[in-house]
Amino acid sequence: MFLVRIRTVTKDNGPLSFMTRLSQHVYLYRPTTTSTTTTTSRPPPKLILLFSWMGARDPHIAKYITPYQALFPGTPILLIKSEMKHVFKPQSSWPEMEHVVPVLREIFGSDMLLRPGSHRFGTSSIRDTESTTTALTSSPPASNSSSSSSSNSNSTNPEEEEEEEEDPQLLIHLFSNGGSSQLLSLHTYLQSQSHLQLRLPRHLVIFDSAPGQMAYLPTYLALSHVLLPPASRLRFPLWLFSFSTLRRALVAPLIHAWVSFLWTCNFLGRRRSSVSLLSRLESPLGRGAREQNDTTPGKGRAERERGRMYIYSEEDELVNWRDVERHLAEARQKGMKARGEKFEGTGHVGHARGAANEERYWGIVGDFWEGGGWLR
Repeated sequence: MFLVRIRTVTKDNGPLSFMTRLSQHVYLYRPTTTSTTTTTSRPPPKLILLFSWMGARDPHIAKYITPYQALFPGTPILLIKSEMKHVFKPQSSWPEMEHVVPVLREIFGSDMLLRPGSHRFGTSSIRDTESTTTALTSSPPASNSSSSSSSNSNSTNPEEEEEEEEDPQLLIHLFSNGGSSQLLSLHTYLQSQSHLQLRLPRHLVIFDSAPGQMAYLPTYLALSHVLLPPASRLRFPLWLFSFSTLRRALVAPLIHAWVSFLWTCNFLGRRRSSVSLLSRLESPLGRGAREQNDTTPGKGRAERERGRMYIYSEEDELVNWRDVERHLAEARQKGMKARGEKFEGTGHVGHARGAANEERYWGIVGDFWEGGGWLR
């Protein structure tokens, strides 16, 4: 039995005022209705875990939470924000994870306990109704001998088989490399608490505009959105002497220098096969993308992942669509259930903008939870 205590900080006055702020970067929404009635074949998620992009503003985050309230009205939503320090120093987010884990333990209880051999990586867990029926009614292949058949049946762990057949309980929705980094930090934090023996319960993951690789211009643009002040709206020549313009002129070269350093370190770090010491120089983006596809048993990153969906576009100026498709292909190669949804004319973390895109976006989110579209 779990005894958990959730520390409440305050209610914010703003776009996220309907949520309770548990810490500087963690917010919790508890629905007023507890109804789990659904017209779909799969029960709604017990929790939606949403990781926002780096430096995301509250009004923009709220636009993704409101549709979830309509899609799953009885499901709590746990928001974890991302800042630049969380990407470049992942352990800086661990104090935030101390507020996340009690919520997870309260909702999922013993389903978060680590069970030996639970690494499945979604290879055969998510099925539609027809394929599930076929799998449950089909007989196993005949063995060469009765003793061989008996040995195989005895080697099966009923607990593992039951866990794999069960539906996912948690829906994870992450945005950009900032959200991806925070999900990895949560996995790492859970693993570091070895005395608790906790892992995320069975879950699905949505990658929106992620993951990206280290590239000079996209990295510069991403950091500029966070570090540079808005451009002055004064007319020429007054804007030349505004504080905003002067600050941008001073900070922009420093960002270029930093990105140049990061790019060089990443270039050297990717040669880790020849010089192991250089692996420490790998960029956070490259390392994050690699770890999201790491299927090493016991690391806890995707041990109970039952499937993932990538949402992306060619017009994304911060994350190259080819990087996303390569990551998707690699995930499938490693046995993960992976689905790709490519949008047209949409920018970074903006694939739900516009009436047509919004309808498609939330339609595929609902369909994804139902387990559809794996061949796309």
